[in-house]
Amino acid sequence: MTNRKVFIIKGYSKSDDENEVDTYYVNAYKDFFLSNAGGGYFNSEIEVLTEPTSKSLNISLEKEKLEFGILVYIGHGANQESNQIFKLNETEIIKAGQFTLNCDKQIVILESCRVKSENILTVDLEDKIPKFEKGGIFRIPLNTEQCREIYNSHIKRCEKGLMICFPCRVGEMAYNFIYSKAMIQNAMDWHLDSSRHCAILPIDELTRLAWPETIIAAEGLFGVQQFPSSDGDMNFPIAVSKF
Repeated sequence: MTNRKVFIIKGYSKSDDENEVDTYYVNAYKDFFLSNAGGGYFNSEIEVLTEPTSKSLNISLEKEKLEFGILVYIGHGANQESNQIFKLNETEIIKAGQFTLNCDKQIVILESCRVKSENILTVDLEDKIPKFEKGGIFRIPLNTEQCREIYNSHIKRCEKGLMICFPCRVGEMAYNFIYSKAMIQNAMDWHLDSSRHCAILPIDELTRLAWPETIIAAEGLFGVQQFPSSDGDMNFPIAVSKF
């Protein structure tokens, strides 16, 4: 069995409203990864850390050797001297890149530098029944064991490396979790497409799907520019097809 894990880090929330929105997206990411769409992770393979200290965070991330890991940061951040910083708790600000997992293949998803947080942009994670095609025939959905096997097999074929996904470019602001909504929703919609069979959605492809939606939403909702960016171009798995 592939030794893999997801860490979701909820940083400092300045108000009850912020905490509500932050918690919603912590749960949205967790629910996605627990689902077959997100690779069928077990509860034991997902760890949520809420406003941890830098010391406890470092201990959690280094405590075990993994084959594959995903690290999700949710909270306040900014760009400073070309470094992405993250408000971990009320008293500590860190460079998000200084904390990585003890593994050779990993994804870091950073959702920080919030400007608006009073409204929750909801994500639809409902596992919908497919429409009948070709006379009412459709494939039987993959079960969790099959999804895990497909996901794990792809991990083993990937080269070693690190992929970091940013919600915006240096000097821009990230607005109201529109990037995370685009990432999770696109992954879920891809999973539900009945034309795909035993397929994997890699993280580099997902970022390309999410970029235009983030850009359009930022312009349409807030009248600003927000262009997601990434460091690395790895094909690590992020979603599995339903069939």
